[in-house]
Amino acid sequence: MAARSWLILLCLALAATAGILQARAQLDSKGFISVDCGLPGKTSYVDDKTKISYAADDGFTDGGSFHNISAEYFAPALSARYYNVRSFPDGARNCYTLRSLVAGHKYLIRATFMYGNYDGLSKLPIFDVYIGVNFWMMVNITDPAGSTLLEAIVVVPDDFVQVCLVNTGTGTPFISGLDLRPLKKKLYPQATETQGLSLFGRWNFGPTSNTEIIR
Repeated sequence: MAARSWLILLCLALAATAGILQARAQLDSKGFISVDCGLPGKTSYVDDKTKISYAADDGFTDGGSFHNISAEYFAPALSARYYNVRSFPDGARNCYTLRSLVAGHKYLIRATFMYGNYDGLSKLPIFDVYIGVNFWMMVNITDPAGSTLLEAIVVVPDDFVQVCLVNTGTGTPFISGLDLRPLKKKLYPQATETQGLSLFGRWNFGPTSNTEIIR
C-alpha cells in the first residue's frame, strides 16, 4: 500500500512538473511567440494568410477579461486576431510575461490594439504601455475601427520579458495581440543592453490590397 501511495505521488509530481514546463515553453519551432489576446481558453489556430500559429493568452497573463468586438466592426479583410480583446478594468498595472527567451539576445516585440467597441460603451481609451519598468508608448485610440501597432527592439537581460498595460485614468486598457520575434545580433545595432528602440511607420510600399502584413 505504501509503495502504491508513493507511486501515485510520483505520478502527480511528474504531471505537475510537465504542466510547469508546458507553461514556460511558449516559443514555437521558429522561436516565435504569437498571442491572440482575448482568445478564450487554451485554444490556438493558424492564420490562413500568414500561416502563423496564434495561441490564446491564458498562459501569459492572469488578469483581465476577454471580449469580442462589436459585430459591426467585423470585416472580411480583418485579421482574426482583431476579433477579440482582453481588457483590464481592475488594477493600475497588468502584465503579460513572455518566457523561454535567451538572456542577452535581441528581440522584436509587437503589440496591436483595435477597440471595435468591445464593451459597448463607445468610449475611446488612452493608456500607457511599458516593457518591464521602462515606458514604451502611450496608446491613444481615436477610431474604434482603426488598429494601433507598436513595435520595439530590445535586448532582454533575463530569460523573460514583461509587457505591461498601465491605467492612467483615461479609459480601460486593452490589447488585441502580442508578438515576439528573435533577431540577429547585427540587426539594429542601436539597440543594446542599456537602450531599446521604438519603431515608427514600417510601411509596405506598393501593396495590392489594404490587408496588414505580419511577419
